[in-house]
Amino acid sequence: MQVEREFDVIVVGAGPLGAATARHLTEAGADVLVLGPDEPTRFDNHEGVWAGHYDQGRMGHVLEVPLVASLLANRSIRRFPTLHEVTGIDFARPTHSLAVMPEVITDPAQAEWFDRDRLAGNAEDLGVRAQRLDAEGLREHYPHLSFEPGHVGVVQPEAYIINPRELLRALLTVATRGGATLVRDEVTEIRDEPGGHRVTARSGRSWHTRSVVVATGAATNASGLLSRPLAMDTLGATVVLVEAPAPDTVDFPATMYLKIRDGHTLFGGVVMPPVRYPDGRWYFKCAGNSLLDHPLDTADDIARWVRTGGSQKDIDEALAVLSDLLPGQEFGAAHTRPCLVSANHTGHPYIDRVGDNLVVAVDGDRGVMAADEIGRLAAELAATGRWSDSIPHDLVQARWETPVGAV
Repeated sequence: MQVEREFDVIVVGAGPLGAATARHLTEAGADVLVLGPDEPTRFDNHEGVWAGHYDQGRMGHVLEVPLVASLLANRSIRRFPTLHEVTGIDFARPTHSLAVMPEVITDPAQAEWFDRDRLAGNAEDLGVRAQRLDAEGLREHYPHLSFEPGHVGVVQPEAYIINPRELLRALLTVATRGGATLVRDEVTEIRDEPGGHRVTARSGRSWHTRSVVVATGAATNASGLLSRPLAMDTLGATVVLVEAPAPDTVDFPATMYLKIRDGHTLFGGVVMPPVRYPDGRWYFKCAGNSLLDHPLDTADDIARWVRTGGSQKDIDEALAVLSDLLPGQEFGAAHTRPCLVSANHTGHPYIDRVGDNLVVAVDGDRGVMAADEIGRLAAELAATGRWSDSIPHDLVQARWETPVGAV
């Protein structure tokens, strides 16, 4: 084992939450090490952890439930201009964010997430402009799009498309400029030691630290780094990328779409307008109904899911919803990408102390748009040991799969 120098705080996880946590810790004067592997070059032979931020286009808006999710996103988004200014990295571009759903929803679970008045009300509570649209309003605002009859919407005109890879680069740039050390390695153990913790990586390198923040997203339970599993689910999601024509020929908002016909859900998910991917091509992105079909419990489960490349049956669903939305539009080739999402059982992030100088920060499926604020809160908790935010801490306290003492 190669033992190296000591740090004030080690952040385990180098995704958006880990990078944001490191950014705010360095701004507070801490000596920080960020540990996490880089993005793999391919997925068909993948072993190890995988992340949900390997993507080019995510929503940045406040049309979320519950209100805490909207608040966290809004706090992060308000800091985007400053982050762009200090790094020069373009990671967000303006767009409309549109949510479309049936005027009447009978399924309680669907109604929870696609409640037009609640989405609009959350935006209004935060002072963000949003507009409710009836069926006629949808046609007037988006005459070139074709939505299912009987559907209504709400639009946030001043929203963003966030490039997660570039957001991560911006956050890591600020953190490392502030003195943080970034090591591309995968942590295998966190062990208590006198005066703090010993953190060991797969390479055999080891560091001592006073405090640790675990920000490992959907891989948190599978990693086994905590003493027991959090009350959260890890799910294998499929992203379908459909090649698009030149983006200036397609006028399309970032859209959350619940499409129901005769009581049958035809699509429930996200359709993103064309953005440019690392291969230089422009793609629509769809992520829909199969999200809950692939629960993943272990690291081996995650690796096997990633190697599949995602569910091929989702391609037909994606092409169908795009063809309905944009009648007459020609589309290019479609392919899938594997993705991971995490769902905390409370519906809120977990930002909590879970041991002596050990903090966990798990987003619960909103890690990109809200990452900077979740990281700020985790950094403050790690640095001070106290919760001082106006959000009641019990809303984001960690919950465990099996409570202590349960049989």
